[in-house]
Amino acid sequence: MTHCLKAKAAVAAVLLMAAGGGAAQAEPDVSLCVPHDEAVAKLDHRYGERQVGIGLEQQGETVIELFVAATGTWTVLVTRTDGLSCVAAAGESWMTTPKFAGDPT
Repeated sequence: MTHCLKAKAAVAAVLLMAAGGGAAQAEPDVSLCVPHDEAVAKLDHRYGERQVGIGLEQQGETVIELFVAATGTWTVLVTRTDGLSCVAAAGESWMTTPKFAGDPT
């Protein structure tokens, strides 16, 4: 595991622990989150990650974004309605698959 990825994994682990052990419904500790623009800039400048996917959480309270770098590192960023973003997960060896099973594109 690369040094950058270890650092990002440590940040993700701290955020997940602060969120109550990583439970899906737990709210992250906002003192560990940063404004969305700052989070996106850090992912780009530190890891070369760019947004490749975005979705609205079922209750409409958070936006979930996936950022991926050409090197294969990836980050899931969760942004609340107040504009604060938190790392929900991070890893390496990302591989893009077809949009749908059997889709040749």
